[in-house]
Amino acid sequence: MLPKTTTGQRARFFEDVEKLLSPGFLSHPVKVAGVTLHVRSLGPGDIFMLRARGEGVDHYEWRLWMVASSIWMINGRTVLGQDSVIPFLTEFLRGMPKSIVNVLFYLILGLFSRAQEAVESVQVYCYEQMSRYKWSTYGGDQAFVASGVPGAAALGTNGVQQIWQAYNTLEDSRLATEQQWEGFKLVASSNAPKAIKKLDTRDQQKRKDEQQRRERELDLFFYKKLGIVTEDGEIQGADGSIHRLKGDKTVEDLEDEMRRWVTEDYDLHDAVVAEYKADIRAKQEAVRVRREAYRLALQKKREEMDQDRGEFKPQPLMAMTAEQLQHMLASKGGKPGVAFLPAPPKADRVFDKYVGEEPDTGSLQVVDGKVVDPSANASTDSRTLNELIKGRSPAFGAGD
Repeated sequence: MLPKTTTGQRARFFEDVEKLLSPGFLSHPVKVAGVTLHVRSLGPGDIFMLRARGEGVDHYEWRLWMVASSIWMINGRTVLGQDSVIPFLTEFLRGMPKSIVNVLFYLILGLFSRAQEAVESVQVYCYEQMSRYKWSTYGGDQAFVASGVPGAAALGTNGVQQIWQAYNTLEDSRLATEQQWEGFKLVASSNAPKAIKKLDTRDQQKRKDEQQRRERELDLFFYKKLGIVTEDGEIQGADGSIHRLKGDKTVEDLEDEMRRWVTEDYDLHDAVVAEYKADIRAKQEAVRVRREAYRLALQKKREEMDQDRGEFKPQPLMAMTAEQLQHMLASKGGKPGVAFLPAPPKADRVFDKYVGEEPDTGSLQVVDGKVVDPSANASTDSRTLNELIKGRSPAFGAGD
């Protein structure tokens, strides 16, 4: 199992998402011939205008229009939202060497790639507490409309903003409905307390499951960004082996898990658990060996003492005061107090129940990649275990 992640650990992977929420674009500075330019990522409206302006032109001319559309600041002066400036910037860029224009073009492609990646990350970002905080604090969609950057409102909404707004709007609706449902249960609980208690328990479990699912998505996102987990949900072990992470299990996942158990083809999690159990068994066996040796030594000592004294006769019981006991112990060279032989610890029962015995696969076998029970009908029955129990129903006798 991979360790749980925190909001602080994941924050660096959401920087582009938050920039695309407000002010609504990614920016990068570049200095060309003594002029400091700031280029930005393009939104849906920019792409629409670019296609219209670049229709029928050659590739280089199209690049000129794209670079001109992305420039939003020149030597500290913003031209954001001033669409009429773009043709003049195109003429300005046409007088530059093609190599410089190409560098600017590929720089913008890099910003475009980051923006596309942010669109894929925003769904996971919606599960962060910071996302809901921004939505509720800044008044919903005003969080990216009122960014404080002159001209940003004229750019329209980008993909990240649209997904974020849609999710939070639905989340607000869901929470409002849930609040109404809680009020209904409160009113109905006076007439049917047991039924409402069952409903409430079910609702609490559903909320808990959903919260755990979101936390798993956030953790998985973090480890995918680090390259520890692949896009297929697999993790590479220290020995180079590939293991699949545990998550929500489908029927196919359960069948594969059963097959791995029967064939002892453990994944990373099961291998760690098996190794941990083996270590506990070894330590517990060593404790039992020492305890048995101590018991045998005491038994042998008692037999030797009985042989020296002849037939053992228990002394009659008699009441003694604390002073008499102290005097008796002092006369025999002993110390005040009572000594007890160690009894088997209660942990033995827990060990025997959960770790002591490894579950047996019985007659289950893997045939053609499927777990089957050949004892049912070894010659003709090749149904899977799931198919064998699918139609099974309990049989009730006359006395049931």
